[in-house]
Amino acid sequence: MNDQLAELVENDLSVFSLDYFSVILGINPSKGARSPLLWNKVYKREKKNIEMIPLDVRPENIKAVFELLEYNPKCIGGAIAVPYKETIFKFIEDRLPENIKQIGAINCFYRQKKDSKNKFTGTNTDGEAALDPIYNFINNRPIKVAVLGFGGAGKAILSFLIEHSHKENNFYLFNRTKPSKVNSNIEFKLLNADNLGEKIQSIDLLINTTSVGSNLSIKQSPVPIELICKIKESAIVYDIIYDPKYTELLERANKLGLKTINGLRMNMIQAVLAYGYTNDTALSKEDILKIMSE
Repeated sequence: MNDQLAELVENDLSVFSLDYFSVILGINPSKGARSPLLWNKVYKREKKNIEMIPLDVRPENIKAVFELLEYNPKCIGGAIAVPYKETIFKFIEDRLPENIKQIGAINCFYRQKKDSKNKFTGTNTDGEAALDPIYNFINNRPIKVAVLGFGGAGKAILSFLIEHSHKENNFYLFNRTKPSKVNSNIEFKLLNADNLGEKIQSIDLLINTTSVGSNLSIKQSPVPIELICKIKESAIVYDIIYDPKYTELLERANKLGLKTINGLRMNMIQAVLAYGYTNDTALSKEDILKIMSE
């Protein structure tokens, strides 16, 4: 089974000597994904012969790889990177909790009841983790929130924002295209990304959930510089990208003296939550966070 897996992934594998293993699935997580480093710190501290292994998988192979992992009793689950959050959601949609079905994407999968004989279920820690660094701001008073992008992360973040922040907050989703499916329980105003300029001066919190500005497009920004200049001084610009640490969007906002937040804290909390879902551990969330932060 491991030989079949090795034929379907683009990077080298070394799972044969492990008692169990977890994975991160993506196009090329072996080239910079942070989760293996964080999870493996905890495995080492717990003295377990387990490792998180990055799997670089082409789109045409993702279904076969996921099925092999599910049938492999050594695989306990793991994390899902772009662009497979919605793809894998569809593979196991009938096994997911109702609130996760409404998001339409998952970033973590694990054995039901943490039993290797059970099939995978999943969850989405994007929304919960993204709220951590801004929780007080979104609950202190009514504000206007702009979310850029409606991919896997965007759906989860917008859903959690609406459910867990001030009831009088106004939410605007800016996306290049109209989403094919929007959960009717999520109330927000949908606008084309080209209309951002009409609202930018009134926005209190701007959140970029797209991949524009990541290490694949470092010199690009999801917001044109002429619009960044119009953001009010009291606003927060939040980019969930963590590599690079300061995206083009955040660099421009910083030069204007705006308060900015990058995705490092979100990524850390996301890893803590996903580790807890996937692994049979006696460690608390605070313990896991402390170990991962060392």
